Amino acid sequence: MSWIKISCILCIFGCFKDFRPSDSFMTDYLTGPWKNFTPSEVNHEIYPVTTYSYLSTLVLMFLITDFVRYKPIIILCGLSGIVSLVLIILGKVVRVLQLAKFFFGLFMSSEIAYYTYIYAKVDKIHYQEVTGFTKAASLLGRSMSGIAAQLTASFGLLSYHQINFLTLSGTTFATVWALFLPSVKQSIYFHRASLNNENPTLQQNKETTDCLQKVRYQQMLSCGNNGGRYRALRKLRNAYAMLGKHFVQAYTNYYVIKWSIWWALSTCGYLMVATYSQLLWQTAVKPEDKIYNGAVDFLYAILGSVSVFSSGKAQLNWTVIGDKVCLVIALLEGAIILGSSYCYNIWLLYAGYIVFSAIYHTMVTVASFEIAKCISEDSHGLIFGVNIFLALLMQSLMTLLVVNTFTLDIRQQFHIYGCYFVILSVIFVIITIVQYRHDTTQRKRDRIANVE
Repeated sequence: MSWIKISCILCIFGCFKDFRPSDSFMTDYLTGPWKNFTPSEVNHEIYPVTTYSYLSTLVLMFLITDFVRYKPIIILCGLSGIVSLVLIILGKVVRVLQLAKFFFGLFMSSEIAYYTYIYAKVDKIHYQEVTGFTKAASLLGRSMSGIAAQLTASFGLLSYHQINFLTLSGTTFATVWALFLPSVKQSIYFHRASLNNENPTLQQNKETTDCLQKVRYQQMLSCGNNGGRYRALRKLRNAYAMLGKHFVQAYTNYYVIKWSIWWALSTCGYLMVATYSQLLWQTAVKPEDKIYNGAVDFLYAILGSVSVFSSGKAQLNWTVIGDKVCLVIALLEGAIILGSSYCYNIWLLYAGYIVFSAIYHTMVTVASFEIAKCISEDSHGLIFGVNIFLALLMQSLMTLLVVNTFTLDIRQQFHIYGCYFVILSVIFVIITIVQYRHDTTQRKRDRIANVE
């Protein structure tokens, strides 16, 4: 099957996976007459479970994804989404909703199979194209769900409770569709293709020791089950050796570390804002006002997809301007969130969230392709997973302190989130100064070398 067909099949799954109209009004649904939870229960007891579940299952999902060769985890992603929706629909007490949010965290962590499946299924020359396809499919699903949610709510076609069934239908379709994904015979770490098929030079070197390896292999086979154990242990050892090699190669590179800092810290802040934004909006909505959460999701997804596409096409020297752009963007994001913590105009809150989300998606895309330039092509999934894990670790710590320990109200929380982005901008001020001094010193050395 051609890489285009495989990409189309995968992108259809990604689109319907993110077709979740109920997410746009989830807070209003939980605090409305259908569930009657208080905003405090939603804020401090229900929503934090997703963060902890996402963190606790991410590393396990990454390793299992490679070991079972992607497709089963993609199916698990759909199934966990279905279970989460069913529990939300049927649940009446906090414990059931917490369990629903646990499965939603599992749904999010198992998405890593969706983003890494394509790397094991297509040739490396198509990596850039298929990465764009999968991200675009996800944003398309979000924009479709946003407009569907807004239209059904604005025209009174469906209640917030009934919108859940739209999400359930989309997730169920995605799960069934995942069954038609082509199976993966090899993976990046645990079921890697033989090296002689990847590199002609290594093939020549391998031929010189081929006879010795055949003898050793026959000896191990003669031991019956011991041969099977040997092969399994060797495969496991090689997998972890390559994991370690890719990890060290990536995170000993200053440029990769710098962009990973941006990726992890900005993602942490974005997830906190995205998780609790609807609670903030509730404090600014008047009883007679209509709610346009779905339209907001639609606009930020569309604006984000345009900006992501443009950033991929723009010929900018991010090596030179990257630090300064990150500094300015973090300061802008901090200003938006700090302003939101004091603002009671719902339209300004909506506008701030749209701009904030579009900026985040653009810059995290820039971070991803800048990192990709400096790492092994096989290690995209690993570095993606590590950076997301660091983001979730920071998010969990912030949730534990801000939401569960000090139990701040929603506006105090957003004040903290705004200050967080200001601190992120200060970090990049320091990085910019260090980089400038390093470049100045290097230019002096070069001039001295040229004179000599």
